[in-house]
Amino acid sequence: MRCKQWIFDMDGTLTDSMTVVWRGAPLALLQRYGRTPKADLNDVLLTMGMADGARYLIREYGLPLTEAEYYDVMRDVIAQLYETVDLKPGVRTLLAKLQAEGARLCLCSNTWSDQCRTVLTRLGIADYFSFIVEAQGVLHKSRPEVFFECMHRLGGADPAACAVCEDAIYAASTAHKAGFTVLGVQDAASAADAPAMAQVCDQFLPDWTALDWTTI
Repeated sequence: MRCKQWIFDMDGTLTDSMTVVWRGAPLALLQRYGRTPKADLNDVLLTMGMADGARYLIREYGLPLTEAEYYDVMRDVIAQLYETVDLKPGVRTLLAKLQAEGARLCLCSNTWSDQCRTVLTRLGIADYFSFIVEAQGVLHKSRPEVFFECMHRLGGADPAACAVCEDAIYAASTAHKAGFTVLGVQDAASAADAPAMAQVCDQFLPDWTALDWTTI
């Protein structure tokens, strides 16, 4: 196996949570404050990190919250929604095989690291990952620095020998342009991006059971 370092996104990649949590949470939060979401809300938020999304919602919808208060409310909304989330097909087998092959794995997610840890622990896969990186601020996935930091922490030096696993086109494109091996997995929340994902991914999969191990 050529790729010995693996960087995984969580939502939509490992867990079937993009629609349930990340499309559902802003709607649930706005409903708490009697606000009606605009039709393009999910598309706008998709490419934003947590902090940018918070500022956008507070400003655009006139929420009576400071950023700190917003995070408290959103954490509560998200935690409740995550209790209903499960793994995507093939994830357990994939992680077990990578561990057996001696690969090192990390999680790189827009979601808070403590929330990621809670979800992965409940689902029984937390121990596969060496560390969790929050892709926020200067480490947002629209910039390649976060992927290089993860690779180096995993002990790698060659992006072509490091797999970045994603469901979002903006993150997959960033990793592709930086020379990483990119493995994309389809998700209902980003179905419209499937043609673009197929262009930037070394493999674009319906789910993880379809991974071709001979090329990685």
